[in-house]
Amino acid sequence: MAKKEYLFLLIFYSVFFSSFIPASLKAQIIADEAPKDRYYMRKARVTNFWEMKDFRDVFHVDKYMLGRNRFSGNFAYNWGRVLVYDDGRNVKYEFRNALSYFMRWRFYEEISLNATFYADFNKKAAARWISDFTYSIGRYHWRPNKLNFGYENYQNNKYTDSPDVLAEKFMEGYVFLSYNVALPDVLSRAIRIDSTSSLRFSPLFRFAPRYRDEFEVVHYEGKPTAGITARWTMFLNIYVEGGVYYYFTPQYRQLPWDPDYSYGFGYFDYRSFRLSLTYGNWAVNRWPGKEQKLKHYGFLDGNFRLVANWMW
Repeated sequence: MAKKEYLFLLIFYSVFFSSFIPASLKAQIIADEAPKDRYYMRKARVTNFWEMKDFRDVFHVDKYMLGRNRFSGNFAYNWGRVLVYDDGRNVKYEFRNALSYFMRWRFYEEISLNATFYADFNKKAAARWISDFTYSIGRYHWRPNKLNFGYENYQNNKYTDSPDVLAEKFMEGYVFLSYNVALPDVLSRAIRIDSTSSLRFSPLFRFAPRYRDEFEVVHYEGKPTAGITARWTMFLNIYVEGGVYYYFTPQYRQLPWDPDYSYGFGYFDYRSFRLSLTYGNWAVNRWPGKEQKLKHYGFLDGNFRLVANWMW
């Protein structure tokens, strides 16, 4: 493997983000850093469990970075149907049952290191788009008019992969840029039902230095993808979301599991000690009339999750 491939991400960040982004966008990256601990002093203890937002409310301690929300994540139960092709033509169904653990370390402003680890109970429910673990690092800002960027790896990572294989799959991840577009105030007020109501659009661009096709052949010319996602939280933390994607040379770079569109819905409460129920379908989907190489894929092949959130 060429050494220059491993330097791709370093060059991307040092050149693009240091030289190309306007100073106004650079400045905003440090604007939302949390204030010092003294601003988090509370006048009274939170004693009602369901009003607690993090572990500081539980332990009533100002030490160990409690209350700074530097560490957060969730435990989840995952269920979904998986299409298993035994010879590339015949298909049968297996059902995935998996526990997952997501961990987020927000080490500066909204820049964080993230990872999700899965424990699958049905090993037969395996597909190319299902991983043992995923990871990412970047800026993930939920507020409007904010720039997001980073590196994400949702490849078919396996616990049994050797270091060399993991290094190869690292280069098959992608760097990304996205921007949260704010609605005009008049539209925001028009859709507002309660304090959770919001509508967010995020155009995005991704680039993978290389990619591996369905025949395990590695292509080194790179894989650019553009798209836009949207999430509408209607009320009471109930939401619907979706995304559409464009592959610049689809006959070569859109793999059978790369979606034309994705969609999801559910109830999600980010606060600690709350349960959420979500559904997402992020692979394979094709527009009507377009060739579908992985036939019989549908709604049940998405991911149903029961989530328990926590925040340090």
